[in-house]
Amino acid sequence: MVAGVADHDETTDPVDRVEVAQLGRSHGLGGELYLRLLSDVPGRVHTGLRVVTKFGQELLVSEVRPLGDRLLVRLDGVNSMEEAKRLSGLTLYADPLDEPPVTLVSQLIGKSVFDQHHLDHGPVVAVQANPASELMVLESGALVPTLFILEVADDRVLIEAPEGLFEL
Repeated sequence: MVAGVADHDETTDPVDRVEVAQLGRSHGLGGELYLRLLSDVPGRVHTGLRVVTKFGQELLVSEVRPLGDRLLVRLDGVNSMEEAKRLSGLTLYADPLDEPPVTLVSQLIGKSVFDQHHLDHGPVVAVQANPASELMVLESGALVPTLFILEVADDRVLIEAPEGLFEL
């Protein structure tokens, strides 16, 4: 039940859970919310993920979808703009991953970077350290944050490229 979330004064520490996302403002009348990812693990927030708020409220992610360069989330049981507004601004916590995915720099060098539209953007020639996220340096000179990586395969790196990433 979503009603009353904003009325809670007492917060509980989501013990043994990690921050994965923050809910933004509502979008439309059907209960969707904008989603800001707080995890650099690709696909960390996905359909079927059980999350909890600082109020101890458990929620089920029923859909995550891109809208331009942003993400929208639909939570099970949140079916109206009013219900969504009550959740706006809350941080979502999830169980930690048993084995967080690790990609080594050596696994990226020489592989071609393909976006979600199957466009080849060329090979990775280096990886630069950056406080927000390491950057893959492509042969073309383009810089691609590693947090956009969806999958690393034998010969390619698949990324979710936001609109405008490769425009100069």
